[in-house]
Amino acid sequence: MKLSKKLEKALNKQVAMEYEAAYKYNGMRIYLDDFGVPGATHWMTLQTKEEIQHAEDFIQFIKSLDGQVELAGIQAETTKYDGLASVWEAGLVHEKEITKSIEEILALAIKEKNYAAENFLRTYVDEQVEEEENFRDVLQLFELAGKDKAAMFQVDSYLGQRGQE
Repeated sequence: MKLSKKLEKALNKQVAMEYEAAYKYNGMRIYLDDFGVPGATHWMTLQTKEEIQHAEDFIQFIKSLDGQVELAGIQAETTKYDGLASVWEAGLVHEKEITKSIEEILALAIKEKNYAAENFLRTYVDEQVEEEENFRDVLQLFELAGKDKAAMFQVDSYLGQRGQE
């Protein structure tokens, strides 16, 4: 099975989006580390690594169908935010952009009857449900904690447990 040029281009664009996500989340990690929240820093470090793995998955998929991988440039990202909630709000916005992109590529794969791409992309549709939920869940924790410093300490401790479940 071979990728059409249009599908190959869309998948390469997704590779760039995944690397952009990693770069964005690394900027957030730096902000969180400077802010002094080790649990949140840990959470975002794992998120950064996960996005790099997603990019690699897309690269390997393109290569498995004898496609040509092209790496696009990545824009500079900020390391400045207006508090903890703003970090996760920005992350949720970005995850929604990634979801939209994957859904558009899936629609193209379905239109082209590229079943391998369709199967691969459906796993990422499921992944995006989880990604958006993770960001929303953390935002809810911040909302519940409000300005209560003890509660925020607990939230940070909870975020530090990511990956130990």
